[in-house]
Amino acid sequence: MNWRTLALLLMLLNALYWTWGEGWLLPYGFGPAQQREPQRLAQQIKPEAITVLRAAEGQLPPLPAAPQAVLAEPSVCLQSGPLNQAQADAVRALLAGSWPSDGWLLQQVQQESQVPQEQASDALDASQAGPNWRLRLPAVDQALQAKLLALGAVLPGQAFEVCPPDSPDPQAR
Repeated sequence: MNWRTLALLLMLLNALYWTWGEGWLLPYGFGPAQQREPQRLAQQIKPEAITVLRAAEGQLPPLPAAPQAVLAEPSVCLQSGPLNQAQADAVRALLAGSWPSDGWLLQQVQQESQVPQEQASDALDASQAGPNWRLRLPAVDQALQAKLLALGAVLPGQAFEVCPPDSPDPQAR
């Protein structure tokens, strides 16, 4: 076999592999296995609404998914963990000028009266440090969710959670 025949054979095999890889031989029963998952594409809901956040912004919770048929404008009640007096003052100053007055509540949280023995000293230290506060945002919709980023700067590391359904709605500021 000479070099010319070998080169021609390799070019023919290369062309045959390329047509196989492109799927042009599928009608004849030859070709790579198709990698398709149409059920995953069908499950996507508004994929164009996905936005990429920076690492600091990723700590804020997304709005929980709710059926669109139930809520005309999706909103959710969010609350922070316990805040100390300095954090509460910073939150009050930030929200007083930028949020609607009925869009947030800063309520004082009472300490639990019965605490397990191993947590008693922690509870004593917390009660001596001053009152604890909790920020409650009763109706956060898409417009107000963008403003949550400013709260992330005032409350670093603070995670918001969905309000419990049986929690009261005090009007204390």
